[in-house]
Amino acid sequence: MSKQFRLHPTPVSSPGESDQESASRLAVGVTMIYGLIVLTLAIIAGVYLRDWAQQRIVRSSILAELDKIVKPVEVNPVPRPEAIASTGGQPETSAAAEPAGRVDSPAQRPVVNILLLGTDERPDEYGPPRTDTIILVSFNPNTGAVGMLSLPRDLWVPIPALGITTKINTAYMLGELHNYPGGGAQLIKDTVSSFVGRPVDYYVRVNFDGFRQIIDLIGGVTVEVPYTIHDEEYPTPDYGVETFHLDAGMHRLDGETALKYVRTRHGDSDYGRAQRQQDVIRAAVKQVLDAGALPQLLARAPQLLMTMQNSVQTDLPIQLAIELAGRLQEQSQGNIEQLVLDNRYGEETFSSEGAWILLPDRARVRTALNAFFAAVDAPPGAEKMAVTNPASVRIEILNGTSQPEAAERAAQFLQKQGWQIASIGQADRSDYLQTIVINYGVADSVAAMVSSQLNLDADQAQINGLAASAPVDIRIVVGRDVLALLQ
Repeated sequence: MSKQFRLHPTPVSSPGESDQESASRLAVGVTMIYGLIVLTLAIIAGVYLRDWAQQRIVRSSILAELDKIVKPVEVNPVPRPEAIASTGGQPETSAAAEPAGRVDSPAQRPVVNILLLGTDERPDEYGPPRTDTIILVSFNPNTGAVGMLSLPRDLWVPIPALGITTKINTAYMLGELHNYPGGGAQLIKDTVSSFVGRPVDYYVRVNFDGFRQIIDLIGGVTVEVPYTIHDEEYPTPDYGVETFHLDAGMHRLDGETALKYVRTRHGDSDYGRAQRQQDVIRAAVKQVLDAGALPQLLARAPQLLMTMQNSVQTDLPIQLAIELAGRLQEQSQGNIEQLVLDNRYGEETFSSEGAWILLPDRARVRTALNAFFAAVDAPPGAEKMAVTNPASVRIEILNGTSQPEAAERAAQFLQKQGWQIASIGQADRSDYLQTIVINYGVADSVAAMVSSQLNLDADQAQINGLAASAPVDIRIVVGRDVLALLQ
């Protein structure tokens, strides 16, 4: 079994501070850092809360509550593991699955990769769980860039340490069952590292109960639901089903509803669910960074820390979390690169054992990952690297004019430029004067490229959408301004 530490930070005094002031300041900052890192972007939120707390007098009642919780604790770091050879079961170093090992400080190596794992653990179940959610979060403290990479649970990947190929969501369970050095957490870190070609430095594992409580403690999240969800087979903890209904539009979701929203698969797939998970994460970040929410969050810091202790396991050192927070002062919400490795990047098929899997296309995956990590790695002021293969970007074209076949002509025009047209259809009305390009998650430069090829002003034509009602990356509503180009 792997060794983890619970979240009891050891306070370190700054010059001129009393022990109580230091403990309270660090407790508040670290509480928010860890609480929201469960939502993958917690460190950013911790910066703002820490700064706010430093500039104001913390109420004595809150100090008292924090002092009851913050206790020094010995932290024994997990030793660098060695991969297990597939023959004989003896430890052996594997070049294909080189462990992440110890991470240098952000000043020495700018990008830190943290694996977020969500598990469904039920009281009456025994044995290690499968990971229902797998998101790799990359932080570049020098630029404030953040990337979120969702790996679908059916992704078919090699586990070099065990000499097998299987679904990625079984790696954690197999690591526990095989007594892998560092446990299931280390095996899934090594597996993801081998697949993406980057070290995975740390992990955070949260169960669904913790997710629900954290959303409630930050006051819920506001999301735009792109289409009505009606799921009559949403699974319940007692292995039954219930109906989950959520109308399209803007909603303020509490923890229970947010959990159902990110877990339901009715009407789309695991890929749609992965996109919803990222959307809720971004909504949570927006909620936390709202200046009006900070006093409420500070007051709830003790409860948030208690939730972390009961629902979260991590190997992320507290001092590194604080240092990362200090280096993300200039983070902006718009600077988040998002990628879901869905069926654009592989073939949905069956394994030899009959399991439904996503078999990755290595060339497509490599192109997408290169663009993703280049955006996070880019030095300050550098342009983000766009996806270099237009055929991997799914475009939907809707006719917003009264001219017949305008969408078909636009599709033919863009296909000649190498773009993949996923579908065409009619817009909600036929009097659009200006063409609109809606970006559902690709790099802004990609949407700008499409706009440029249609002779559009990207600043005027391009808008961002939270989530599409169909599996598309860009939606174009054709207006009268491009009809001459399409003749």
